[in-house]
Amino acid sequence: MMNSGQKTYGYKTGLMLTFLLLFFIPTGAKALQFEQAFSRMMEENQRLAAARSGIEQKEAEQKAARGLYYPQLQISASWTHMNAPLEVELGALNTRAGQLIHTLHPGPHPPDISAITGSLPQHYELQEQSFLKSDLTLSWPVYTGGKITAANRAADVQLELARTSKEALSHQMFSELVRFYYGVRLADAVVQVRREVVQGMEKHLHQAIRLEETGMIALAERLHAQVAVEEARREYKKALRDAKIARTALKSLIACEDDVKPRSPLFFYRNIPDMAVFMEKARKNNPLLLQLHQQEALASAGMQKEKSAYKPDVFLFGTRALITDDLTVLEPEWAAGAGIRFTLFDGFSRSGRVEAAHSVKNQISQLRSQAIRDMETLVESRYQRLMQAIEQIDTLAVSRTFVREYLRVRTRAFEEGFATSLDVVDAELALSKVQITHLQALFDFDLALARLLETTGSISDFEYYRTNAEKEAELP
Repeated sequence: MMNSGQKTYGYKTGLMLTFLLLFFIPTGAKALQFEQAFSRMMEENQRLAAARSGIEQKEAEQKAARGLYYPQLQISASWTHMNAPLEVELGALNTRAGQLIHTLHPGPHPPDISAITGSLPQHYELQEQSFLKSDLTLSWPVYTGGKITAANRAADVQLELARTSKEALSHQMFSELVRFYYGVRLADAVVQVRREVVQGMEKHLHQAIRLEETGMIALAERLHAQVAVEEARREYKKALRDAKIARTALKSLIACEDDVKPRSPLFFYRNIPDMAVFMEKARKNNPLLLQLHQQEALASAGMQKEKSAYKPDVFLFGTRALITDDLTVLEPEWAAGAGIRFTLFDGFSRSGRVEAAHSVKNQISQLRSQAIRDMETLVESRYQRLMQAIEQIDTLAVSRTFVREYLRVRTRAFEEGFATSLDVVDAELALSKVQITHLQALFDFDLALARLLETTGSISDFEYYRTNAEKEAELP
């Protein structure tokens, strides 16, 4: 006879599943297609925003480098107070003047020298004790041996490098988006499978209870079915928590406060091009290789700058006094000219800097050669992972058909008393395992494809594969 606990067991389980669904599954979740999630990530993610700010910084530095070609015009003003005015003593000059007159007019009746020299000032003021000055100064480097050209080339390359770094980050985060977006899709699908397992186990338990009442099976058979339900419930709760964790990671990546529900299904594309196609794209577009190429150009600009130290600087200059009232007789109102500056000896610093710049260029060249080999290895590795996922999906197609039929047969045999509860539970678990493995294989394919396209610098091709692929619901 079935006791009251057995009668209410199904009701309690149903209530529990309803509670778990309400607690873990976002009811007001924002539905997002993959392209919408990608657009949001590109606009809202702070790492990408920082990369855009870095580009703006390099654009400003490029403008600053362009300014080196132009003359510099400066204005200055100062007020000065000295301890005493600048004066020239004229007393000695007056005495010498008298002596000169005596020499020029000798005789008994020389001219009255005191009358002449007495009218002359004893002091002449060159500069007042307090004075104001203001000047307009112009300087223009017309030849620097290549310093300005090298600085501008370096600024151009640094801007290109900032843009390439941002593209590399975009490619990297694209793969992260695929991992998190389709990770949520996978987790939600696993939740659905686990929920179906719970429902199947509950149905099996209900049948076991009825068969126990009629004496067709022993108590142990019914208890085994009840244990299977509890185990299915544990796996279901774990799947719910995994889905919640995956959804949190996706929300963080796309900077979204609301709960999100991915709408784009897992997909599978069979006709993948040969590995040589991806290898060629990677050689041309791999972000890391592009960055190293630009760093080589930056090192070349640095070497040009250091070599320019062996050449003279030629410059034009000019100055104009804006306040002339306080100028001394020795100071012009304006002046202009040209100059040259050349370092004859600096303790061999120039040769050391040139050698260091040459070493930097060689170092980057060696890193680029190694990066090419590493890139080729990575392309091959990720391509093989993609092929592995395709093979697994093809293999699982047959397995899924088999386990569905196997579960149907075992369930019917149990109802007729020709199979045990263990047979049904094993068949149910086998089906769920194959279903989850199939979903995982689809996820592995999508992620492997994204990472391969990241390596080849062609993430824009992902949309073609996605829109022309077989979707998870369409696969056998």
